[in-house]
Amino acid sequence: MANTYLGLDIGASAVKLAVVRDGRVQKLRTAPLPDHLMTAGGVTSPDALADELRALLHREHITVKKAALALPPEDAFIRRVTVPYMTTEQLLVNLPYEFHDYIQKDKDLYFYDYAVDAVKRNESGEPKELELTACAALKESIAEWRGVLRKVGVKLTAAMPEYLTYRSLIAAYETAHKDDHPAEYCIADLGHSAIRVHMYRGSNYETSRVIECGGASIDALIADTVSVDPHVAADYKLANYAGTQEIPACRDLYAKIAVEILRAINFYGFNTPDSDLQDIYFCGGLAKVTALMETITASLELKVHNISQLLPLPEDAGDLAVICPAAIGAAMGTEARA
Repeated sequence: MANTYLGLDIGASAVKLAVVRDGRVQKLRTAPLPDHLMTAGGVTSPDALADELRALLHREHITVKKAALALPPEDAFIRRVTVPYMTTEQLLVNLPYEFHDYIQKDKDLYFYDYAVDAVKRNESGEPKELELTACAALKESIAEWRGVLRKVGVKLTAAMPEYLTYRSLIAAYETAHKDDHPAEYCIADLGHSAIRVHMYRGSNYETSRVIECGGASIDALIADTVSVDPHVAADYKLANYAGTQEIPACRDLYAKIAVEILRAINFYGFNTPDSDLQDIYFCGGLAKVTALMETITASLELKVHNISQLLPLPEDAGDLAVICPAAIGAAMGTEARA
């Protein structure tokens, strides 16, 4: 099991996991989390979260001991930078200063890491500059996650910002498909608390836009309309029970979501004049809401895909593939660097 990793994506409403071995997905699972266990401020009860994870692993007979975590966006800063060509040691000394406009706390309170996107050379072919994707993660947050997993009996091997988990998926996809792949990718994560639209050139991360609504917003509209608990409304939504996906208030929200996704794409195109973005890949729980996807698809001129098309999946992956891409990407990215 030396090349087997447990990828974890722990969100506001559910934990998603992937077991990845030698670049292939072996198992995908997801389980709901109690309300308010995860908030924008972090884990409210590490012990309770550890209990939930331990029960899930036991129930699914998962014994993998090395974990790769997809860090929530609020736990990490990420930015594209260009720096003079330098050694690894020099980079690690200089990276904190690339974040001085982004982090408010002491720079020594953060871990720093980077990925090289490109090496620019002068006319003589000598390296001149490095194009990097750099990230900074609060040491306190990493320690908390490490402690939670230790209670579960799992070692945190790597923690990767969510944005870079998709980078790992794209890189693996392009390696497998050589020249038969898009030049640019838009990945839209239709999540429970928010929708995030990420842009990539090849596997290089470019930018993101956050839309402050998601599955919880639709659940609330259904709950108000048919007078049920939001948890019941979530089930109604996915099953389209009694046509709940077609509620007029929901239809109005779908239209607003579609407009915001289109704005994100247009904004990227405006700021990237040489862009030739043609493909968008959807993931997240709302990607299974037919009425929403119909509304979004009708508003876009891009080729619309399910993110499962980028993933090395087993035949029995089913609908879980659309829910677990960040967990898969975290495991695959860690495996590639091991």
